[in-house]
Amino acid sequence: MTVGALVAIEWFRLRCCTRREPRLAQPSGLVKNHFFLSAVWLLLALAVTARATDPSSVEDRLRALEAKVDALQQENAALRRQLGEPAPAPNHADTTAAAVVPIPSGQETRLVLGGYTQMDAEFGGLGDARFAGAGDRIYARRARLSLSGAFAEHFDFRIEGEFGAGTITPTSGIRAQANEIYLGWSRYSGATFHIGQLKPAFSAEMLAVEFKGALVERSLGAERVGDSRQIGAALNGDFLGARLGYLVFVGNGNGANTSANDNRKFLDTAHVYAVPFDSPAAGKFTLGASALHSVDTALAKPGPGFDSVPGGAIDGLFTGARDGWGLDAAWHFGLLDLSSELLRVRYRPVNAIPDPSFNSESWQLTATYFLLPHQLQAAVRREHFDPNSVRHGDSTENWIAGFNYFLKGEDLRIMVDYLFGHAAGTTGDQGRLLTRFQIVY
Repeated sequence: MTVGALVAIEWFRLRCCTRREPRLAQPSGLVKNHFFLSAVWLLLALAVTARATDPSSVEDRLRALEAKVDALQQENAALRRQLGEPAPAPNHADTTAAAVVPIPSGQETRLVLGGYTQMDAEFGGLGDARFAGAGDRIYARRARLSLSGAFAEHFDFRIEGEFGAGTITPTSGIRAQANEIYLGWSRYSGATFHIGQLKPAFSAEMLAVEFKGALVERSLGAERVGDSRQIGAALNGDFLGARLGYLVFVGNGNGANTSANDNRKFLDTAHVYAVPFDSPAAGKFTLGASALHSVDTALAKPGPGFDSVPGGAIDGLFTGARDGWGLDAAWHFGLLDLSSELLRVRYRPVNAIPDPSFNSESWQLTATYFLLPHQLQAAVRREHFDPNSVRHGDSTENWIAGFNYFLKGEDLRIMVDYLFGHAAGTTGDQGRLLTRFQIVY
């Protein structure tokens, strides 16, 4: 009620009261008291109204009301998700500056936004062939953003974009691109199906999560012998409380971010593992094995010396058949971790360049130990890569030693490694300092 309305009501009440007395008569004490009390009541009403119309008080009440409305909307959205009802369409005309809460537009029961960023700085010599032409540099090794979710009917999905370099090799024109995309069905732990852009099931080192590695980079041999993500379908599962497990993958065979198949053949890979023992007294020991078969056309495979055009510059494109196998083992005991892997692939290029048939072989042995539990970790690796077993003098021998400082587990980590590299065709060690700051969000 406004001040004007209150004044009008009081004036009308006073007029009605004064008409009961004769005009010429003197007002009695009762009437005088009535006028006095009415004046006091009117002044109090004006003061209360002025207080109620104070701008700061109105703003405080509006904020409190908006907060209650937002809380009710969030509770309503949560109840709709539990009941399986679709969320209401957003009101685009509402421009209230309130807290924004992401709400699934579908009926999924879980929606997760995450990712990680790895910023690297490198200094020194060549290291190995992957760093050719890099020099001293600072760059975004990986910057990934992912959206994943699941439905009550055991279907799940994931979309992950790559915004960093995504490779050790120096490159320009960095752009956003797909890294991992899939749809899946996970009704049974023994048979989970996924289709999309995934990792092939060859090499335990390549299958490991990138931001959980003990050293800044994977071994050279695993990256050269193994394959990157590609479009395909995978079936995996585990049994006996994850004491046995498997992964089978069938893909196009020609790398990531392409909807084409290089030919009518597919890349076939498989990986199995077993845990012979897992106890506090003996630690956890895991054994694994991998297999690969593929028929490729113009597949990029640097290292062995493939050349699709005889007599021209070596382009590293392989056309032919390849078969491979691998063995891996890992032992975790207290503050100590040991892991090792042996990979071998036999190539048979159709044009017999560089040779009609030869093997590429890689092995590595990695050890880590927490000098300060959960905080400071020392790591060392010995690795070997021979791209062509027929030829001599083309192998790479690397020693890598470093430290990991965990500020908050894997979420905040600083890594410092030194690579003592003896790359093919070079004299002496080509030492290179690798550093990384990692944030997982």
